[in-house]
Amino acid sequence: MYKKPPIIMLSGMGADARVFAKQIEAIPQIVVPTWIDPLPKESLPSYAERFANTINPGQPCFIGGASFGGFVALEMIRHLDVKACLLVGSVRTPDELPKTIKALRKLPGVADAIPFEVATLLSKIVLVSTSISSSPHWSDLVSQLSESDAAFLRWACRATLEWRGASDISNTPIYQIHGANDFVLPVKNTTPDVIVAGAGHALSMSHPDAVTEFLKARTDG
Repeated sequence: MYKKPPIIMLSGMGADARVFAKQIEAIPQIVVPTWIDPLPKESLPSYAERFANTINPGQPCFIGGASFGGFVALEMIRHLDVKACLLVGSVRTPDELPKTIKALRKLPGVADAIPFEVATLLSKIVLVSTSISSSPHWSDLVSQLSESDAAFLRWACRATLEWRGASDISNTPIYQIHGANDFVLPVKNTTPDVIVAGAGHALSMSHPDAVTEFLKARTDG
């Protein structure tokens, strides 16, 4: 058992625990589980339920995630004893996704025809929008993406296009921090509690102190 409620944070699409490296150093109870393999054509809610069952700490916890990890975290709320959900560069509902993704969702069959090249392009867009391309974190992000499983990226893209949102979690507090210069999930489409000036999509790496303070402020006490 943890002395404090564990803080389960999910990395973004194509990323791993290194996304939260600085936060893990500062907050011992943060846990970043490794993604499990999705089943063929599995929905986001179904995946979230299976994932929750594998990482359930058996006690009250905080759940959260960066970008795509936030989508999964929201869907996991109903399967865990969650004190609050913490979104880092993510959105609260699919209604807050950018117009480009909403447009793709309307195309017949597009969810079953996402090529890996598209997933890779989306990942590169994330890198470009981080505002840290000249920092040491750049190589870490590139490394994470190059090590990502192609099948998982394809599934994650399709699952995002088909995501309909978790409509029965209104009793769980949701807190959100977002980069002012996030061009992947634009801040204008959502309602963050904290907006970080100058930050892009990967703000846990580019602005680690701001994200650490956000997590501490909402999990202490």
